[in-house]
Amino acid sequence: MTLHATEVPKPRRAAFLALGLLVLAGGLLQGCREEEQDRVLLFDKGHYIGKNVDGGKLDPAQIDELNKRAEKQWM
Repeated sequence: MTLHATEVPKPRRAAFLALGLLVLAGGLLQGCREEEQDRVLLFDKGHYIGKNVDGGKLDPAQIDELNKRAEKQWM
């Protein structure tokens, strides 16, 4: 059996294919880490969908502080 320089024997090609698929599957499964599961992927602009703390109410001092911080961001 003579092989040209560009030909790879079929068993070897199958082994490379299997190894490549195994590496690809491992890479895809790496993205499924436990801390990344059950998180929101689609967000609704302008709506906070996190947990409410203390009924979701802020006192006026906290609101003023947040407004000051927001103004600094938009300079």
